[in-house]
Amino acid sequence: MNLITEKLHRVYLAIALVLVIPDTFYWYSLDDYTSFQTTFNAITGSTGLTWLLVSYLALFFAIFAQKLEMRAFLTVVAIVTRVYFLVWITDIWRANEVSFPTLLKNVFIKTNDAPYIELFALIAMIPLILSLIIQKTRVANFLTALINFLRQPENRNHRIGFQAVSGIAYVASAYIMITTLIDYYDVSRGEVNSGLNSTLMWLLVLGVISIALKMLILTLGLIALLWAWISWKQDIQLVLGHLKDFKLNEYLTRKVAGYLYTFYFILVVGLVAAGVPIFAATTFGLNQDYSVYPMVAVAGLLIGFLALLALRLIFELAVAIVHIAENTKNNLRR
Repeated sequence: MNLITEKLHRVYLAIALVLVIPDTFYWYSLDDYTSFQTTFNAITGSTGLTWLLVSYLALFFAIFAQKLEMRAFLTVVAIVTRVYFLVWITDIWRANEVSFPTLLKNVFIKTNDAPYIELFALIAMIPLILSLIIQKTRVANFLTALINFLRQPENRNHRIGFQAVSGIAYVASAYIMITTLIDYYDVSRGEVNSGLNSTLMWLLVLGVISIALKMLILTLGLIALLWAWISWKQDIQLVLGHLKDFKLNEYLTRKVAGYLYTFYFILVVGLVAAGVPIFAATTFGLNQDYSVYPMVAVAGLLIGFLALLALRLIFELAVAIVHIAENTKNNLRR
């Protein structure tokens, strides 16, 4: 059976999503999500949880993305952020000075008496990589299209602007990350009795790999911004032009409603995608049981569906009102 076929790449993404859910949501309790502020502090305060959620959501939206280029791009984001998390958690266990076999077990198999959630996440990399291999042509075509856009003479200003923004971002990020690594190395060396030992060597190796992955993540972010600008620049220029229409001869509602609806739609779906696993599992945390209530998941999906339905009706009503106003204005002119 051929495992590298076009029809299977979405199936691989779905399998990977199911496998990474435990690793993404196991280590935090419901107390960490009692309010928006508490949730924000929990997510931003933990590097691990931040990148696990980014990888999970990128994988989730990759499954449902309609544009094949978007699906391929989100697949790359999911893999890169997952690899970065593995490097980060490896450095955490290195700093705790556990033995090398214990470190490998904690990162790739299981931590102490917890379930085998790390092993599930490791297995998830197999379908993820298979999906990326299937989509490699789309990734190449996507990057080629962006490069060709920047090379066109009429896009010279875009090329200069992108190069300037990228240069500033790369230099500033590299300076901050390298300085942080050097400071961390100096502090760690002061705690070591003699010379350059294996602990410091691993600190440098993992630090360099971490910097490389962060720069790759930054590159993905810059590519996403360029892609967004190429896709939306005409609409942005159109909206800005209408903002200068002080007589209100044209209505903006119908022009921006689609973008606003898309934004809120993605926001609601993202909240449901993250919220359902959180509240469906009532017991979280190290050395605790992991019990799941399917009815909570069903209720969460139902609430999400109703929220999307209400959102759709609100936007349709707003657009309908503007449509009536436009028709009334045209009739009065006649």
